Amino acid sequence: MLVSRAVTETIKILCLAVVQGLTEFLPVSSSGHLVLAQRFLGVQSPGPDLELFLHVGTLLSVCLFYRRRLASLLADLARGRRAGVLYAAWVLVSMVPAGVVYATGGDFFDRIYDSPRTVAALLVANGVLLLLSALPERRSRAERPLDGLRALAMGVGQAIAVLPGISRSGTSISAGRLFGLGPKQAAEFSFVMSIPVIAGAALLELAETGRIRAALDGAEIPGFPVAIGPALAAAALAGVVGYAALRAVVRVLDRGSFWAFGPYCLAVGALAWAFA
Repeated sequence: MLVSRAVTETIKILCLAVVQGLTEFLPVSSSGHLVLAQRFLGVQSPGPDLELFLHVGTLLSVCLFYRRRLASLLADLARGRRAGVLYAAWVLVSMVPAGVVYATGGDFFDRIYDSPRTVAALLVANGVLLLLSALPERRSRAERPLDGLRALAMGVGQAIAVLPGISRSGTSISAGRLFGLGPKQAAEFSFVMSIPVIAGAALLELAETGRIRAALDGAEIPGFPVAIGPALAAAALAGVVGYAALRAVVRVLDRGSFWAFGPYCLAVGALAWAFA
């Protein structure tokens, strides 16, 4: 009976890993999809803990996808080159809004994770935002350079996406496009600036009392329904699926079709509201 339960929970968590990998980079909100998937799969203790663990897998896929850009950035920083120093500074600027939200949000965001109907409503809002993102595409296609203001605007978009149902990539990339960045430039900075935020948040969550020790002992991780083995497998699966999704979203963005995910979010949000 215990073996059967463990197998069932592992299958569920791997399903969530696929959901995370597919939706992390597509502008459809991975957190919103995870909350709804957890609800319909019957996984206990939905919330940021499980999501952050799966984010580790997709975080690695970002690092792999942009490995040349990251290597170039690190080389520029090591040599003190102005371009690398400025880019790193803009990444730090983009982190400020998320840091403020993370420090002051408290239990407010945890309560939203426990409300599938609220998540459904936020998915609908995300769909509307994606449809509005088509507006910058109709303007002049002259690209403007990345600077502090544009980095801060994208950081605000990233901070708003703490709400499950609001897409981090969708809001941050749309903000960058609205402020004049080109599609590839906005996508690259959106995903690069997410690396320290996701990594930092994951470390803070995992470093809470007893969590890392329990994981190393092979016990169940607090806030996470399976032991460390299946958890690592889920992170790896999320990374593989996420890498493929990242390649797809960059191609879609380059074609100017980012808004096309809007109707999908509207439909999923409406269905989730009806059945939640």
